[in-house]
Amino acid sequence: MGKPFKQELLLLEKTYSWANQVNIDEFKNYIESTLNDSLISIGSGGSLSASYFVSNLHQSKGRLSKAMTPLELMNSVPIINNSSVLFLSASGKNTDILTALKIVTNEEPKSLIGLTLAKNTLLKKASQNTANLIYELPNPMGKDGFLATNSLVAFFTILNRAYGNSNHGDISISELFLNDLATFINKVDATFTFQVLYSGYGHPVAIDIESKFSEAALGNILYSDYRNYGHGRHHWLDKRGEKTCIIALITPDNRELALKTLKLLPSSVSVLKIESDFSNHFASIDLLVKSFYLVNSIGNIQQIDPGRPGVPEFGRKLYHLQYISTLKKADIDVKVKVAIQRKLGTRSFYSLSLNERDEWELAYNAYKNNLESKKYGGVIFDYDGTLCSDCERLTGINTTVSEALNELLSKDIIIGIATGRGKSVRVDLQKKIKKAYHKNIIIGYYNGAEIGTLDNAEIPKKNDESESKILQSINKLISQKFGKNLKIELRAKQLTIEFSKESYAIKNQIQEYIDSNNFKGIACVQSSHSIDIVLKPDVSKLNVVKECMVVLQKKSVKYQDILCIGDKGRFPGNDYELLSHPYSLSVDETSSDKISCWSFVSPSIKQVSATLAYLNTFVIYKNYFTITL
Repeated sequence: MGKPFKQELLLLEKTYSWANQVNIDEFKNYIESTLNDSLISIGSGGSLSASYFVSNLHQSKGRLSKAMTPLELMNSVPIINNSSVLFLSASGKNTDILTALKIVTNEEPKSLIGLTLAKNTLLKKASQNTANLIYELPNPMGKDGFLATNSLVAFFTILNRAYGNSNHGDISISELFLNDLATFINKVDATFTFQVLYSGYGHPVAIDIESKFSEAALGNILYSDYRNYGHGRHHWLDKRGEKTCIIALITPDNRELALKTLKLLPSSVSVLKIESDFSNHFASIDLLVKSFYLVNSIGNIQQIDPGRPGVPEFGRKLYHLQYISTLKKADIDVKVKVAIQRKLGTRSFYSLSLNERDEWELAYNAYKNNLESKKYGGVIFDYDGTLCSDCERLTGINTTVSEALNELLSKDIIIGIATGRGKSVRVDLQKKIKKAYHKNIIIGYYNGAEIGTLDNAEIPKKNDESESKILQSINKLISQKFGKNLKIELRAKQLTIEFSKESYAIKNQIQEYIDSNNFKGIACVQSSHSIDIVLKPDVSKLNVVKECMVVLQKKSVKYQDILCIGDKGRFPGNDYELLSHPYSLSVDETSSDKISCWSFVSPSIKQVSATLAYLNTFVIYKNYFTITL
């Protein structure tokens, strides 16, 4: 099994070069989206070392991060929902990572991202139809041998780039280090225990040395940071010093501490210093590659090839052990728990008392039963994030969505669209919806400021700013205070401020500025990419509800209840008012109100996928539909 470890070492520089050049723009964007969250990084075996590297990277950006094995994650379930999660798996197919994916998906973390170094992985297949994002970057050097080597160099290099750092060094090994290593190897034998000392950038490398020594049966490993070593761990050296040596991982940040520590140890103890001259996260990559040469040398002493040490039959069975059925069953249905957690926001479901859980479960069942008992003559959708995903913003709704809308319309069911956008929505829907049905689609443009049917090309009106004096004033103040590089669109009753990736950081500043100035007669609502400042009480997405009810009455439709569906139901989201309607469903953020704005879709299903999940539960009749959640 595997391939010679020496052969792996020969490929390291090619792997490093590839990992420095491969396009990671999308993966980097999603890493950046987690920087305001605590992060759990998950890995098994060798990938756990990369998870520790991620934790160092993430914490350097000012947020807590913890590396875990899949089983540790399963024993930390209560913290998942309020964290982002990153999975690292070279092959994306081992039992542990797939089991952990199921657990995490059911807990609906803030975001779940995965990175593999292979194509068409089981991890990616298992994440389909959810909001989980698994990135596959196949390593052209192929699979590792028994130990993670080229995959780890690839992971470390890609992750360092994803966190905005440069890999500006080379990973070639100097003759000086090889000579030091040879001198050290001459002083140890197959019976030695190795004590690894580290801090900072050396931590993930210490984890990896322990992993490789244990997995390939190369020797006993004890590891500690430099200061914790002074709290008793030195006693091993006192009692077993004749057969113990020190591996010291050293960077400029810890060099003085490391040298002072080593100076206090008995002079008879053999010490290998694995040093890096880099004072940044590249030091971890530098130390990692050097540690591989230590592994290779100890393999020679033990007469074990670390790349193919052999796997016993019981080891294969342990690796493939199926154990999800042994895990403790939840005392509440997963869908119910997730629906309640969505209502709680940042408060954890696990912090609720038993009485509070019972109250929420009663509210869940009451609202669900109420929705399912009604017959709806119309349905109103938000557009962006509900019918149209972020990646479809320029191309419009997809075929699956348009077919579902056309099916509703074919049964004379009224559809409303409540959007913060203007003409672009009309243009898109006119292409996707059959012309015969255009009169039965009511669009509320600019958050309900202007309302018309899809066949009305005169709405929204062009360049109508006749009523926008207060918005003109706010526009001027914001431009003066925050610069003129913002994309601002001024309409009669709405001022839209769109944010690019570069300007997104000032979104909260603008929101606070508007709120603190107490402008009269306006309200601010937010989408994922903009702030809309609207005139009150004229502008509201509930205007679309009123208009749809008027149409139903004119048509003498027997069933006049209306279902509202949107994504930004939590204040100050731009669907907050719409989803305060008594018959409303969210496809993403929910309010805390127990009698409106619930989300009943399966865990980790969001936005357009959630909308389609709801549409699949519609039972459609002539002039009305019911829903079974």
